[in-house]
Amino acid sequence: MKPIVIIGSGHAGITLARELRVINKETPIILITQESGSAYYKPNLSKAISLGKSADDLVMKNVETLKSELNIFIKTLTTVESIDTEKNTVVVKNSLIESIIYKELILATGATPFDLPIEGDGKNDVVSVNNLDDYRQFKEKIINKRNILIIGAGFVGIEFASDLLASDYQVTVVDMEAWPLKKALPQQMGETIINSFPKDRVDWHFGVAVTKVERQGNLLDVTLSCGKKLTVDMVLSAVGIRSNTRLAKDAKIKVNRGIVVDEYLRTNINNVYAIGDCAEISGHTLPFIAPATFAAKALAKTLLAEPTTLNIPNLAVAVKIPTCPTVVCPSLDLAGNWVVEGDAPDFIARFMNAEKTVTGFALTGKAISQKMTLLKECVAPQLR
Repeated sequence: MKPIVIIGSGHAGITLARELRVINKETPIILITQESGSAYYKPNLSKAISLGKSADDLVMKNVETLKSELNIFIKTLTTVESIDTEKNTVVVKNSLIESIIYKELILATGATPFDLPIEGDGKNDVVSVNNLDDYRQFKEKIINKRNILIIGAGFVGIEFASDLLASDYQVTVVDMEAWPLKKALPQQMGETIINSFPKDRVDWHFGVAVTKVERQGNLLDVTLSCGKKLTVDMVLSAVGIRSNTRLAKDAKIKVNRGIVVDEYLRTNINNVYAIGDCAEISGHTLPFIAPATFAAKALAKTLLAEPTTLNIPNLAVAVKIPTCPTVVCPSLDLAGNWVVEGDAPDFIARFMNAEKTVTGFALTGKAISQKMTLLKECVAPQLR
């Protein structure tokens, strides 16, 4: 029997394998990954420093446990060289190059941090934390360092800033937008988050970019687009991620911002699917844990002969900022306006589209207790 082949061992790939096993215990499954294959919860990467966690501490299940529990074959530290959708094969490289035949192929290739156009001899010293190995290296590098500059004040950047602050680091945050989490909440809330951080420990620079990083002994000189120069111990980039689409594109699978899929998570090739951070549905990529979980549940049924469309309910995401409790339900509508009520730091903000329908919301402070009420008000996204 030809196997279902999953490329990628992130949350989407492993959750799909688990959901397949819930339904069917015998269907052969091969999971291919460039990583060690261990299961870990990626959102924990941005709060692990303050908890004193090592990379090994973050592992929930090692690869041997996963193989045994799920009865699947996992090829670790393996690169997929190419996909042939006519022959239904993938060519992989580890110590050897081999070809694997599949019945259905699922691309769970995830996403990669954006490359920034930074100049200077220190540009290669700018680090990102996107997986367990990245975190392992980051934790080693910040030993005996005190001043960390973070590029980006989105979800990951602001959580790392909060985590490093709680670990007694001096933090500098640089972002091209006008306030933190600008795409997810209005200005009043962004300013509330800023004001919740101690002013003597966090230095904010908005509306500017990092243009150059130069080595100065053990330090890094950072030049901003406004001309200002800062000297720090380390630079962490948290500007966002882009879907890993190269394999799909080379195989003539339709790609836009991500790997384009329909409501069944199927690509333009009938027996090839995409899931997680690499997938694009209805023009949207959904880089959060919960959508990937719902996608895995739906796709498992589809792969085992019960075609099931992806339906995602409204989902509230808790942003890990202890100084300012924050919950957001991101809107997929780009056009619309924020309607804000309350006083700092306890704000309720509804995102209203052109039809005056609530399609997203944000809550800060004590207002996070209103999460369930707002979830009921909010119209669920239509992914068609």
